[in-house]
Amino acid sequence: MPCKNHPETESIARCFGCQESFCENCLVEISGQRYCGSCKVIALEDVTPVLEPQGTTPCNEANDALIYAIISIFCFGIFLGPMAISTANTAKRKIAADHSLTGTGKANAAIIIGTIALIFWILGLAARILQN
Repeated sequence: MPCKNHPETESIARCFGCQESFCENCLVEISGQRYCGSCKVIALEDVTPVLEPQGTTPCNEANDALIYAIISIFCFGIFLGPMAISTANTAKRKIAADHSLTGTGKANAAIIIGTIALIFWILGLAARILQN
């Protein structure tokens, strides 16, 4: 069967909207269905984008993790560094599960700062041990 727009070309499928036969150049795929140029406008009006809701509630665990991480730089880094990392990972899991929560950046910062503080504290302890 020839294409409705190009009679010299063989059609490959029918438009989902008007059921006319068209060649590959005349059809576009929208939501798994093929449409001609006229019907695609109607099909696009029916397609509404699904948006992820933006977070509006701060995640308490992310805030706590960042506080632990900052304090770990100055004192008790050997304890608060891993605590910051663990709390930040918990916060990231909660934020991924509940899209109304915010704080991914704080959680990432807490992981980085907590890791750096932990490394510095371990290096400091190793230096003290090696000096004796």
